Amino acid sequence: MVIEGVELRPAPPTDAEVLTLTTAQQAELAAMYGADQPLVALHPDIAFTLLTLNGRSVGCVGLQPVAPGLGEIKRMYVVPSARGWGLSRMLLEVVEAQARAAGLTRLRLETGTKQVEAIALYTNHGYHPTPPYPPFENEAASLCYAKDL
Repeated sequence: MVIEGVELRPAPPTDAEVLTLTTAQQAELAAMYGADQPLVALHPDIAFTLLTLNGRSVGCVGLQPVAPGLGEIKRMYVVPSARGWGLSRMLLEVVEAQARAAGLTRLRLETGTKQVEAIALYTNHGYHPTPPYPPFENEAASLCYAKDL
């Protein structure tokens, strides 16, 4: 898929644009699920891809190695004003390609019960519900998914 004006670049979790986007994501989730949701710090092993549209950072996705062959998708986010154009789908395809290139054979992720668009994206791309894994096993609002690559 090609969208004019889109650029993708690798970024560390300390990148200012990544921090801006993940902070916006956390604020959106707090509004959706309640402000008492724990803020999870970005792990230094997460390799982010930053998506810009006409020079403006509008999305990101992280890939974190978890175990041999297993990776986890972290902090996939597109700003509300850029949704509906297929950017999340593009980010998902990019992170899957990165996982394959890194020798990973399975990806997992966690999303929330109220994030119906995210759930639809993942299930439409072959992710299947899986039992919750730490630290989400006791979170009623968490749903976990996985996909063999």
